[in-house]
Amino acid sequence: MAHPGEKRKQRGESKYRASIWLLLALFGLLSLRLIWLQGIQSKRYRKWAEDNRVRALRIQAPRGEIRDRVGKILAQDRPSYTVSIIPSQFDKSKKPKLAKLLCLDSTFIDKKIEEPGLPSFEPVRLKRDVDFHTICWLQEHGFSGVIYELEPRRFYSYGEATVHLLGYVGQLSPGEYEKLKALGYRYNSVIGRCGLEREYEDLLMGQDGVEYWEVTAYGKTVGRFEDKPTQPPQIGSELDLSLDIELQVWIRDNFPDTLNGSVVAIDPRNGEVLALYSSPSFDPNLLSKVTQESTWTAMRDDPRFPLLNRAIQATYPPGSILKPLVAAAALQEGLVKESTKLTPCTGAFRYGNRLFRCWEAHGNLDLKEALIQSCDTYHYQLGIMLGVEGLSTYALKSGLGKKQGIDLPGEVPGLISTPRYLNQRYGRGRWTSGVALNLAIGQGETLVTPLQMAVIFSAIANGGYLYTPFLVKAIKAPDGSLRELKRAHPQRFPFSPSVLKAIREAMVGVVNDEEGTGQRAKLRDFVVAGKTGTAQNPHGSDHAWFVGYAPATNPKITVAVLLENGGHGGATAAPLAGRVIGFYLGKRGNEGI
Repeated sequence: MAHPGEKRKQRGESKYRASIWLLLALFGLLSLRLIWLQGIQSKRYRKWAEDNRVRALRIQAPRGEIRDRVGKILAQDRPSYTVSIIPSQFDKSKKPKLAKLLCLDSTFIDKKIEEPGLPSFEPVRLKRDVDFHTICWLQEHGFSGVIYELEPRRFYSYGEATVHLLGYVGQLSPGEYEKLKALGYRYNSVIGRCGLEREYEDLLMGQDGVEYWEVTAYGKTVGRFEDKPTQPPQIGSELDLSLDIELQVWIRDNFPDTLNGSVVAIDPRNGEVLALYSSPSFDPNLLSKVTQESTWTAMRDDPRFPLLNRAIQATYPPGSILKPLVAAAALQEGLVKESTKLTPCTGAFRYGNRLFRCWEAHGNLDLKEALIQSCDTYHYQLGIMLGVEGLSTYALKSGLGKKQGIDLPGEVPGLISTPRYLNQRYGRGRWTSGVALNLAIGQGETLVTPLQMAVIFSAIANGGYLYTPFLVKAIKAPDGSLRELKRAHPQRFPFSPSVLKAIREAMVGVVNDEEGTGQRAKLRDFVVAGKTGTAQNPHGSDHAWFVGYAPATNPKITVAVLLENGGHGGATAAPLAGRVIGFYLGKRGNEGI
């Protein structure tokens, strides 16, 4: 048995060894922690330290300019002061004071700095276009985590006149930032939202620069951080358009204030878009700021839908402007000749047990007279001859029922009723041949856009070529070099030269004959050819159409006018179209166009 003293000695030695092991373990843990902090995590903490010491400020690249056909600036960047917050450095107790200074709602600031996925050291824009007096006050009093920058802001010289063409820019949402940051976008980057700004975003955006500033722990700027040189921004490419801004503004100024609708003007010789206006409109400069939700909500919920580009995104029954295609199809198929007279028009046409009305009793007409006077009865009979199959075949070959390929986002294809479509909608055998009568006068299940009709009438005018409409004529890189643009070859219209000649003669008569429905488009100095249309609208008054071109023998402009609820096309759309054509052709120096 061990002596009690020996036991005490053994216990003392055990405690000593345990203390040694404990100390070794503690030193080991400290060593591992030091290795972790100074070795493995050193880059991370060095970055944190540098983030606290160095602030990287993005220098937003100016977007490329957009100009019209003669070089007038439509969109450009101009310098403006922007106030931003760095969330990790902002003293929230000063939020009410900052909100009052910037004339913002406090909840707006909360929403901006509490968005999920927000980078804590990335500046978040609060307000753009801040006046210099406010900037001076900020600089004098100081707010930790609040900075101001001189950065480019998009400015649209003609505002409401061009918004549906140019579009506008807006700041990235957090979700968009996560998707696009790999492409060079920063949290505060702006991006094209619609129009050409969106279609050519990758060319217009340029490349952001960055400069580095040394700051204190309280966020106060000390000076430039010389160890990291400034990376200058690179401006985006310039877009040169086919647009005639004088014509575009004239249309805006003369469009009926109380009506919705659109006007499209195209050069029938090549597909250049000369004007494209949609009403109602809005000022895109309102959205190039940091937009408050109330502004956007009011615009989005406006019952007149100002955000809708009616020239390419809204579809309408074509009404009588489809009759030239129907007549051309019947001529092409040899079903009638120009001199063919069908059952006289008494104001109505009976087919089976249904009575199809005409807007007037026109009497005994040939094909040309039926087009000039827009006789429904004559075209009902052409519809019977062609049937749904014939009508839809020529409509599709003429480019209806599909997108025209204009360099704008959001274009819709419209609708052409084929036998297959009718079978799918109503069931096989549940529709009759009588459907063709309504389709032949542009009613029923036929929907078109104003752009589509401008392209089709351009093909009639130019002798049978369907050009893809376009806005951008040239793209200039910052170094002045031109980017090659590939144009699609024009498609052939499905009608012979003799058929198109007959249709053109009839459309001259629509405007210039005493019996023509489009006389109010007539001009003194130029011969206008075209066609009126009055499309029934189940939701209100009829829509008014006129599509025409001039000069009739050497066309240089095609114009499509659509006035929602505008009534008779000859009374409202035709005079506006005539004035548009007259303004364009009559401009000083326009003789050589």
